[in-house]
Formats: sequence, C-alpha cells, structure tokens
Amino acid sequence: MPIYEYKCQDCGARFEALRSIKDADTPIHCKKCHSGQTHRIASACFTKVSGGSVTSGSSGCSGCSGGSCSSCGH
Repeated sequence: MPIYEYKCQDCGARFEALRSIKDADTPIHCKKCHSGQTHRIASACFTKVSGGSVTSGSSGCSGCSGGSCSSCGH
C-alpha cells in the first residue's frame, strides 16, 4: 500500500497516510484538528539507484511546477 501526503484546508497541517490506491483521493480526517477538509498533495519521490539517488516531483502544491509559489507558501 502506498503512502500519500495530505494537507488540511482548515489548520494547514500536512500529514501522511498509508492507503490503497482506490482510496487515495477519498477524504480523510486531519490528524491534527480532525477536520474533513483535506486534500491529497503531490509528493516528492526519492529513489535509490546505483551510484546515487534520484528525486522527482515537486515539494509544493499541485499548482507548483518548481516547488515554490505564493499560492501554497513553499
């Protein structure tokens, strides 16, 4: 089962959850304030390869292409 990252729209907390692929976009309660106003966010992917490592994805919101924008505060 993959680990997904979520962000609470009420308190701004980010948290991870181990969920099946079919439940990835199903609402989940915030682990900090218990709000149901959460959404899945894009996660960076880290892969260990022979001779180094590769990181892909954005550490920002799904609207960020470079991992830094004013809309999500990254």
